[in-house]
Amino acid sequence: MRKYIFVLIVIVISSCNNSNKVEVASKKAVKKELRPFFDSDKIDHYYLNFSDHDFSKLIMKDINTEKETEFITLFVHHFPDTIPKENFEKILLKHNYKKSDLTIKQQKDIQNVFSEKDSSPDAYASCAAEYRDIFIFKKKEKTVGIAKICFKCGRYQIIGSKLDTNGFGLWSEFDRLKNIVRPNNKT
Repeated sequence: MRKYIFVLIVIVISSCNNSNKVEVASKKAVKKELRPFFDSDKIDHYYLNFSDHDFSKLIMKDINTEKETEFITLFVHHFPDTIPKENFEKILLKHNYKKSDLTIKQQKDIQNVFSEKDSSPDAYASCAAEYRDIFIFKKKEKTVGIAKICFKCGRYQIIGSKLDTNGFGLWSEFDRLKNIVRPNNKT
């Protein structure tokens, strides 16, 4: 009888150990399969080469035109709040943003950066945003998401994602993005 109890205890203990290993292995697999923020098949990148001096002159004016006010809102503030019904790219082009020619590999690398994270940013921006880089995520030519990035101070705005984007914003992510879209610009 003692032999049967001993064998039964060994089986129970070994099965418990195996179930823990399976549980840990499945948790590791979940961490590797991070979902992208946007279900997209194309990413467009727009960049604005606009000096700090020119921006200072613009905001120091007593009265701004309607176009200048729209630009300031786009460049510094959280505009738009939602995916615009009108063509957002036309607004960008109107304010001299230039469209980059991204390769399929670059688009895939960008998609990987804009995905769920297991971490959260440990530092916060210390300056006013200057959204020079804007990414537009599309599915079947329809805009499904927008991400505005300020590489200078680490601010960002992500619009249209159904996932929690709070884990985004690590300096390593900004560095990866900058190296993808401006590999020759190390400043």
